[in-house]
Amino acid sequence: MNFVARTVVAGSRHFGKNPLLFWNTSPRKNKEEVVEHNELIKNRILSGLNVSAAAMMMTAGFAMAQTDRGAYLIDQTGIAVRAANYGTCVRTSTWTPAQATEQCDPDLLPKKVVPPKPPVPPVVPPKMDAPPPPKKAAEEKKPGKPATLPFEQRVDVPFEFAKSDLTADGRGALDELFKELKKGPVTMNVVIVTGHTDKIGSAAYNKKLSESRAQVVRDFLINSGGLDPKLIFWEGVGPRQPVNVTKFCDAKMNRKQLIDCLAPNRRTTVEVTGTRPKPAPKPAPEKPVEKAPEKM
Repeated sequence: MNFVARTVVAGSRHFGKNPLLFWNTSPRKNKEEVVEHNELIKNRILSGLNVSAAAMMMTAGFAMAQTDRGAYLIDQTGIAVRAANYGTCVRTSTWTPAQATEQCDPDLLPKKVVPPKPPVPPVVPPKMDAPPPPKKAAEEKKPGKPATLPFEQRVDVPFEFAKSDLTADGRGALDELFKELKKGPVTMNVVIVTGHTDKIGSAAYNKKLSESRAQVVRDFLINSGGLDPKLIFWEGVGPRQPVNVTKFCDAKMNRKQLIDCLAPNRRTTVEVTGTRPKPAPKPAPEKPVEKAPEKM
């Protein structure tokens, strides 16, 4: 028997075995009373239907809630229902300890074993290296490079007119150069030998004569002075580099006067560059010791 049939039967308890017939067959009721009475019955029937439907929905929801998780009563949001007084989860009849959860029964779950922390290794102090042995006095104060001074020397070697042989004056000038080089001594960097002539004669002749004069001086530096040939550079320039004092020599002079006036141009220059040790400082003079006055 469905819900509507049960409701109709329940209404018959108040209005006879056939309440529907009462609406049309009662001669003692006027028309308005019949309508009012029928409307009342209708409302009661509908109210019973609504209550029964709501009860059916709650029963179905409760049944679904019980079957969702099985062990605990779950609400429609998926959260376990807790008792109002104790705050514990409401268990269903199918609950067993094996179904315990972290949310509801954490005490029933096996304890998580936390692995012990590894022991901290002891701090080993770093090994201290042995101090280095003291340096010897000779090693601590190594002699540095000696202080040097630049050296530059220029010498003019004179020649006779139209000749390339060394004169006595020329040899004397070179000997003085050798003496100066031995002082110190001088460490030579380069030696430049340049031969010159006057303007008398052709350019080709003077060029060849100047080169011959330069070679004569070069050979003397090597053979008599012991200079390194690799450090000597020589050339002949002819009359292209005259001495300033000869600019007043005029071609209107007679030949002898012109030859004598141009004599400073007949030369070979020797330029030496290098270094020599710096001389040691002179010791300070000692102060005389004052004698104490004699007592009378």
